[in-house]
Amino acid sequence: MGSMLVAFSFRAKPGKEQEFETLMNNAAAGRKFAEALGASRNTLFLGGGRMIRVLEFPEGARPVPIADLADRDPEAKAFFRKLGPLIEDGFEIEEPGTLEAFNRRSTFVPAYDVRL
Repeated sequence: MGSMLVAFSFRAKPGKEQEFETLMNNAAAGRKFAEALGASRNTLFLGGGRMIRVLEFPEGARPVPIADLADRDPEAKAFFRKLGPLIEDGFEIEEPGTLEAFNRRSTFVPAYDVRL
């Protein structure tokens, strides 16, 4: 049985690196985020004000859009409200469409996935 990998990457605004890394580096919140999106794994790489997150989804799963997650989960919305102003080319959670546009800019799909 296979899986699908999706990666997200973005950077903190200059001077906001420590606040950004503190907000992002929360394994319990990462687990909840993965579960809410339908992912089976959430791996975070963090350093120098840059975040790379790799989510693994079971084969056939359709990831929940993060805007939908923010709409239905007050904790997720509060997290995104804190995150938006901390990142380069960020978003304003209360401004329609900006979270979706940010998600498109920061999402990467695999060019290849070599398994040995």
